[in-house]
Amino acid sequence: MHRPRSHVYLRRFGPLAALVALGLATAALAAPDDDEEIEFDALHVEGAFAPAPAAMPAEFGATPGGAQDISFARDRIAAGEVPHPETFTPEGLFSEHDLPLPAAPCRQTLCVTGMATAADLIAQPDVRMMAQLGFASGLDPETWRRAPLNLITVIDKSGSMSGHPLDTVKASLHRLVEQLGPADRLAIVLYGDRAHVHLGSTPIADKAALHAAIDAIQSAGSTAMEHGLKVGYRLARETAAGFEGTTRLMLFTDERPNVGATHAEGFMGLARAGSADGIGLTTIGVGTHFGAQLATAISSVRGGNLFFFPDAGKMQAVFRDELDTMVTELAYDLELTVHPTRGWQIAGLYGLPGDLVKHTDDGGLQLTVETIFLSKKKGAIFVAFAPADDLPPAHGAPGIAKLRYVERGGARRTDAVQFDLVDGDLPLGLARGVMLVDEATALKKATGLHLQQNDQEGAFRIVRALRQRMEVAAVPGLEAELKLVSDLDRTLTRLSGHQGEGTAKVDRDPVTGLPR
Repeated sequence: MHRPRSHVYLRRFGPLAALVALGLATAALAAPDDDEEIEFDALHVEGAFAPAPAAMPAEFGATPGGAQDISFARDRIAAGEVPHPETFTPEGLFSEHDLPLPAAPCRQTLCVTGMATAADLIAQPDVRMMAQLGFASGLDPETWRRAPLNLITVIDKSGSMSGHPLDTVKASLHRLVEQLGPADRLAIVLYGDRAHVHLGSTPIADKAALHAAIDAIQSAGSTAMEHGLKVGYRLARETAAGFEGTTRLMLFTDERPNVGATHAEGFMGLARAGSADGIGLTTIGVGTHFGAQLATAISSVRGGNLFFFPDAGKMQAVFRDELDTMVTELAYDLELTVHPTRGWQIAGLYGLPGDLVKHTDDGGLQLTVETIFLSKKKGAIFVAFAPADDLPPAHGAPGIAKLRYVERGGARRTDAVQFDLVDGDLPLGLARGVMLVDEATALKKATGLHLQQNDQEGAFRIVRALRQRMEVAAVPGLEAELKLVSDLDRTLTRLSGHQGEGTAKVDRDPVTGLPR
C-alpha cells in the first residue's frame, strides 16, 4: 500500500573512514560517495505533533525487535518462585538497560560501533573474550518527532482478563489518550467469544468519547484471538488508506497465541500479511509471560515487538517514556556478519531475537533481524570468543562485524566495525554488558538445573557465585539486577537446604571497589 511520504535530508561525511581503519577498503561493501545526500523517510514529518518525552537522550539508539524486557521473570522471582529458563531472554534483559559505547557521531539512519574486553562467564568457562556491537541512530532527539500514529488497539476481554488484567489495560488506555497528540487517532477492537469494533478510529481531540469507550469495556466470553486480530487488521487497512502517518496494531492479552499455526488465518499468518501492508504489531502481555518462542516468532515478522507488563504502573511508565520509539520502525532486513580473527572462534551470541542465524565458511556467523526499532537507550548485541583449537589466539581484536540494512525509504546502507580491545577502564556499556551476559547465561543454566534436572545444589552454587561476582563488580546502573539475583539466591538457598548459610561479606576498598 503506497502512501505519500514526507522527507528530510541529512548530510553524511566520510563513510569510508571506518572501512579504511579496518583494512577493509578493498572489500566490496557498497557505500555512498563522500558528502552524499541521504534521503530519510517520514520518521520526521514537518508539522506533525508528538509530545516530547520528559527526558530526551543526547543521542538516539536502536534495538532489535522481539522481547523488550524480562518483567515476567522479575515478577516471579520477587514472588519467591524459580521461573523457567526461557524467561531470561538476553535481548529482553539488554533492552531494559542503556549500553552506550564511545563512538563518532552517527550521520545515517543506523550506525554500529564495537569494542572487546577479556571476560569469563560462570556458565561458559571456555569464553575468554567478550565483544559488544552497539547501535546508534543519526536522528536528532532535539528535533525529531515521530510520524502521526493511527493506533488500532485489539483487546482481550475474555473471562480470564476479568479484574486486575483488564483494569491494567483500561488504566493504560486512559494514559494513552492523554499522551497521544492531536494528529493521532485511536480505535478499540474487543474480542471474547467473538470480536467487534468497540470504537472506530477516533481523533485524539475527542477525548470524552475515547475515555467513555474505555470505561465501557467489560470482561466476558472466551478467547477468539485470531478473530480479534482479523477485525483489527481489517480496520487498520480501511483507516490507513487515508492516513498520512503510521498505522499499527497493539494487541493486549493474557493468552499465549498459537505460534505453531502458520496458516493464513492463524496468528503468525495474520501478522505477516499485516506487515506486508506496512502495519506493524506490538504484542503486550498482561498477567502472563509469552515465552521465548513467541518473542522469536514475533521478531521474525517485520514490525513486530513484544512487551510484558505485570501492572498498570509499569505499563503507564513505559508508555509515557518510550511510546514514541516503541512504535517507530527504524530499519529493516538487517544482515550482520561476524568473523573471528586468527586463533579465535565464536562461543556465544546474545541479544539477537529471531532464529535466522547460520554459520559461514570461515567459522563466522551471519544473522538476520527483520526490524530495528528506534530507542532512547543504546541497544547492543554481544559476541563471546574462545580460543580456537588449532591456532594460538592473535593479539588484538578477536573479530570484525559487517552490517547491511534497508532504510524505511528503501535505500540500502552498509557499515563495518572491528572489535578493538579496550585499553584502560571499560566504557559503561561494555562493563554493564559483560555482567548482563553473565547474568542471563548463569540464570538460564541455574533455572534449567533446578526445573529440568532437579539439581538444586548446582542451581544454588551458580546463583550464589553470580551474586558474589555482582557484589564485587558493583557496576553502576545494575542495582536492580543485583536485587533480582539476590532474591533468587534466597529462594534457592531455601530449596537446596542451605538455609543457615549466608553470603560471605566482601571486604572492598571504598574507592576502587576492589576486594581486599
